[in-house]
Amino acid sequence: MMQFDAVKVKESKKPNQTRQEKKITKQINKINKVYPVCGVTGEEFIKSKIGATVVYFEILDVRKYDLFLMDEQEFQFVTENNWKFQKQYPFPIKEVYMNFPEDNQQQQDYFKHKIERTTNPAQLEALHTELEKLKHIEKTYEMRDTYLFVFGKSVEELQKRLEQVRRFNNFLGMNTVPMRKKEKILFRLNNHNTRG
Repeated sequence: MMQFDAVKVKESKKPNQTRQEKKITKQINKINKVYPVCGVTGEEFIKSKIGATVVYFEILDVRKYDLFLMDEQEFQFVTENNWKFQKQYPFPIKEVYMNFPEDNQQQQDYFKHKIERTTNPAQLEALHTELEKLKHIEKTYEMRDTYLFVFGKSVEELQKRLEQVRRFNNFLGMNTVPMRKKEKILFRLNNHNTRG
């Protein structure tokens, strides 16, 4: 992943800009006032700037729990660990709940592969039916995802805070989010009425 930093690019602007370059710089400045993400570090942390404050954050995918299907012991485990986590981690953290379209492209590719190699008409019809079901699911259904945003004033501080959060991994079941998924999450946060 290539890192970038919009703040450094802005600070190192050329003294003799053309009219077109000045116009582009002005448009970028308007965007930066509204959209706080301004860079990605080498560790794939997101750099954000609001006013004069620069903050780094990481997005973690965490385990989802269905409280209605739990037995009493599981429910106690989840509530006690959540309580401990909230008490023992005093730093800023944000829980984000989002719906993303169902992604079943691998399953669709498998059915397409089977369709290409099938000669039996009954099997072919069943495979086409299953493929259409998958396409319908992908278009209409959304999966609920849960993420934790962990913040720090520097990369080093963020790494220390991530270590503190990782102490609760038996409860949170954390996974780091790949950069492509982070882009989708940030896009979705800023464009609520779009799919994807």
